[in-house]
Amino acid sequence: MCSITVNIDEKVLQDLRPDLDNSAAIRQWVQELIDLHIQQMELEDIETMSLEEARAILHKTVREEYARP
Repeated sequence: MCSITVNIDEKVLQDLRPDLDNSAAIRQWVQELIDLHIQQMELEDIETMSLEEARAILHKTVREEYARP
């Protein structure tokens, strides 16, 4: 784990999200955003296929599309 400091214009944020009216609420909101982004990054990593997998799929598709009847 690590800790970071983030500077936020509280006035702008509170105009957009009145529920974020104190440091604890803002801290929780930022933590949720970061957690969500990390989860998305993990999913993108899992969904990424290797070059060999992509090549195999491409070759299979080409064989099927251009196979002579």
